[in-house]
Amino acid sequence: TSEGEVLVYRGTDPSSATTWALAGIWWLGSPVGRRCFVKYAGDVLLICEDGVVPLSGALQSSRVQPQVALSYKIQKSISEAVSNYGTTFGWQLLPFPRENMLILNVPVQSGQNQEQYVMNTITKSWCKFKGWSANCWELYGDSPYFGAGAYIGKAWDGTTDAGSAIQANALQSFNYFGNRAQLKRWTMMRPIFEVTNTPELRGNMNVDFDTSDTTAALSNSASAGSMWDSALWDSGTWVGSRILKNWQGVTGVGYCAAPRVKIAAMNNTVKWMSTDIVLEPGAIL
Repeated sequence: TSEGEVLVYRGTDPSSATTWALAGIWWLGSPVGRRCFVKYAGDVLLICEDGVVPLSGALQSSRVQPQVALSYKIQKSISEAVSNYGTTFGWQLLPFPRENMLILNVPVQSGQNQEQYVMNTITKSWCKFKGWSANCWELYGDSPYFGAGAYIGKAWDGTTDAGSAIQANALQSFNYFGNRAQLKRWTMMRPIFEVTNTPELRGNMNVDFDTSDTTAALSNSASAGSMWDSALWDSGTWVGSRILKNWQGVTGVGYCAAPRVKIAAMNNTVKWMSTDIVLEPGAIL
């Protein structure tokens, strides 16, 4: 119901009191938006005041275990979005199996300026997409499409953002590197990328839960491949993708830190594979 009540019935024939009965009533967070349900992996996902919750797990916990929500890792962001935009039209969930995504549409302003919270269905980690002014979503031919104010857009298609570079900004979780009480100085990092062309890269280490942008340009040299139908066969180096793994100088003194990377890529595919980090241990307080 609109107040978050879930009524479960059991039986085979609703017209007969002997074969149909109320099994139970549960109370969840009030649903958000008119398209608040979606079938997902043999379950039903619900967008509600408690976040994105699987109905089977929510009925067992009845709001006493917030970890049941798939959106538990970003609960603060979900709570703020529901408080600020909960009555705005456009809330919707869309599973995108081909790319292991679950897309949650967040309508910041009706008809424009929407955002998407996107979960990796393998790792259950989340990120935020911007620039898709989506009022509604649907899969067609296993590809995601969205309805905007005056057009229908095909999402996750191509390697440009409407002709401009695709921007990415990633901050990993903060890590104490084995000792919470020890002061540390971070000196170098080596983010490892798999790319098809050379992107614009920036990076640094954020320290002690400071999320401000302190990134600087990173070196991104890599061995060049040969051009198809131009290089000599059995002589030129054929490279479909390349690995960038240059050591970079970083700065930061504190107790915990997180790698921060910003990418601008056009006609390119970029994957952040891993990161090596060098630090100097200091005093233990």
